[in-house]
Amino acid sequence: MSRNQQREEMMTDPTGAEAKRADTAMPAAAYRMTSHEILALLAFEPGAGTALTRRVLGLADLADDHDLVRAGVGTLNIRGTVEVSGEEVTLLAEARILARIFSTCSQWYDITRIGSGAVSPSYLVDSPAGRAAIFLRPLSEYVCLPLRDDVDLLDFVQMTVDEAVADLTTAGGGIVSSRRYHMDVAKPVVANIKVLEAGTLQVASAPLDAGGQLGVRDLESGEQPGLTVRSLLAAAS
Repeated sequence: MSRNQQREEMMTDPTGAEAKRADTAMPAAAYRMTSHEILALLAFEPGAGTALTRRVLGLADLADDHDLVRAGVGTLNIRGTVEVSGEEVTLLAEARILARIFSTCSQWYDITRIGSGAVSPSYLVDSPAGRAAIFLRPLSEYVCLPLRDDVDLLDFVQMTVDEAVADLTTAGGGIVSSRRYHMDVAKPVVANIKVLEAGTLQVASAPLDAGGQLGVRDLESGEQPGLTVRSLLAAAS
């Protein structure tokens, strides 16, 4: 089974039980949002996970500015995912579901591929309201994909790391940075894979060395980078 097929298997089934639970299930199709739209969702349904969502998605430094929220509501209205009646605004469909996920989340994963020509962040979010994979694209566009309730997010992490390492191996090297965030922990757990030009792989993770940096070692022959990262992130739970 290809990685694309694996991703499809992890997504929600629009004909299954998830589709019948409109208030708790993610939409079956990918949904695109801007940072302004996400700020609007966070303003409508603030919750215990709001600060963590802002932190992971790089929105922590953006104030809850009325103009930014209004701009987000405006584009959500164009997409047909809010209903505006006078001064009252109601979130609909994908916007309502994502707002609940963002506000109630307890855990995020950030897997970022850093190459010579581009940086490609991928995120996974887990909450009682649902799960999603989110990919940051140019111009601050976030592409959100639904995930089934029974998907192990670490399976997705492992697959994403292996895919990123394979791409960087053919592109001259780079780094795959993986972080696990939890709302009850101040600092994320970090496990980075460095792809050297010769194809050699190194992993950087805790414990810290004498200089306060992540400890670095070469991966052994046959040691899979995705599984290594998965084990390190899982051990910290």
